[in-house]
Amino acid sequence: MANYTQSGNLNDRAYNLNATMQPIGPTFTVKKLRAKSPLELELAGTVSAESLSASNGILFELRANGQLPNFKIMGSLKSGHLYDSIVMKSVYTNLPIGTYTIQVYGQAAPGGTATKVILDPGGWGERILATEF
Repeated sequence: MANYTQSGNLNDRAYNLNATMQPIGPTFTVKKLRAKSPLELELAGTVSAESLSASNGILFELRANGQLPNFKIMGSLKSGHLYDSIVMKSVYTNLPIGTYTIQVYGQAAPGGTATKVILDPGGWGERILATEF
């Protein structure tokens, strides 16, 4: 039986990014109930930026307690596209039972910056889905 949790709206404010992966957007908590079950985080939404200073754009990923997942699909906003759809997924296979803080992380391309990065720029109520199987 699966346990589902979803975040609140992601559209909270604009963020400035550099080449270091950093948390952006609001956090939410997930209670993991079973010891040997995977936790999957998913987001299909949109993102925008006012400007990008490097040619490679921005990378995004979903993290639990700031930890890297065992498996992931990173989202990206490529240079020349300051508003685009984004899909991300992270899978944690070894997390113990407990409460975890979930958040989007973002990073500009090496040597670059990104200004006024916004999750869910249209304010459509996009959310992160967390599933424990």
